[in-house]
Amino acid sequence: MDKFVIKKRKHGDSGEGEEGNESRSTSEKDLDNYLDLGFFWCGDEVNPTPLCVICGDKLANEAMVPSKLKRHLSLEHGHLANKPRSYFEGLLNEQKQQRVMLSKTVKVSDKAQEASYLVAELVAKSMKPHTIAETLILPACSAIVKTMFGSEAEKQVKKIPVSDSTISRRIHDMSADIEEIVYASVKESEMFALQVDESTDIGGKAQLSAFIRYIHDVKIVDQFFCCKELEETTTGNDIFATLSEYIKSVGLSWQSCVGICTDGAPAMIGSIKGFVSLVKKENSSVITTHCFLHREALVAKTNGNDLKSVLEKVVKMVNFIKNRPLKTRLFAKLCEEVEAKHVNLLLHTEVRWLSRGKVLSRVYELKEEMLTFFTLEQQEEFCDLLADDTWSAKLSTSRRI
Repeated sequence: MDKFVIKKRKHGDSGEGEEGNESRSTSEKDLDNYLDLGFFWCGDEVNPTPLCVICGDKLANEAMVPSKLKRHLSLEHGHLANKPRSYFEGLLNEQKQQRVMLSKTVKVSDKAQEASYLVAELVAKSMKPHTIAETLILPACSAIVKTMFGSEAEKQVKKIPVSDSTISRRIHDMSADIEEIVYASVKESEMFALQVDESTDIGGKAQLSAFIRYIHDVKIVDQFFCCKELEETTTGNDIFATLSEYIKSVGLSWQSCVGICTDGAPAMIGSIKGFVSLVKKENSSVITTHCFLHREALVAKTNGNDLKSVLEKVVKMVNFIKNRPLKTRLFAKLCEEVEAKHVNLLLHTEVRWLSRGKVLSRVYELKEEMLTFFTLEQQEEFCDLLADDTWSAKLSTSRRI
């Protein structure tokens, strides 16, 4: 544990003087006391995760504080809460010996390792839980192989490592490899442009996303650059500091940046403390552009009264069905009976402004089914609109804006 602390501080701590030494000693003391609570660290050395030496559970990196570890020990292993440190050290040594013995007795072939990476890639692309490889993919492959090729082939398939932790580690390795390839290509290009946007996710957390564009083999390449959480405020200074830190960590410089594309938010284009203004202080030759998707969204807000009223009526129709679970089920049943392309409507929200076109398109595609449903529900206002060819033409026009 002490070796880990020293290594971590060498790479990540630039603090000097008495204050920095005090901070280091406190961290070393806390990490050293983790084994007293039945925990050891595992995973990435920069962002370690706590590992319970009793049950083998891995907690999140945020749980690597004594209070949360003590809570796990008292709730899950209360009968061992008063055990001395030597007891937990013994459990840790036993686990290490078991891993050494297993590594000697169980040898995984190169083909099994390659298959494990291929499975991890499929899980990552499908955005499914990592446990699906062990609970569904491997059993399905084993059943298919046993049926088609026999028991011997099934035994070989079962040797493929696809546990939850293994899949997570494989995805992390592939992600790191892709990052190295992208950054090497960017450095060869010597110039790059960024597209930056800050928004909130479904959990209400502020996420800063960036895409990078550069020239590789006489082709313009677009790649995902990074996604960083803004833990507190989302000012231009916060965005600039977060992105600058990441750019520096991958060996790039603002001097190589030739263009930045953002939306029109004050935090982005503010003349004094905006993100773009801070970047221009580092590189005055940077060309800035306004994202065309945001420009289209702004233009859509200035639609005429006719098109605006269409959206308002559509929202009322959708809310009439979606706000009542019974009517939602009845409408879905109706769509299933007539074999419609969709069985559900989509909700519109101003925050997710890209949803506007999708909502209008879905209503247009289910126009006949909605007319039948509102006729049964005796909603004459909605029936008149959906039966009106002029209003339908406006609906068709609105969904393309």
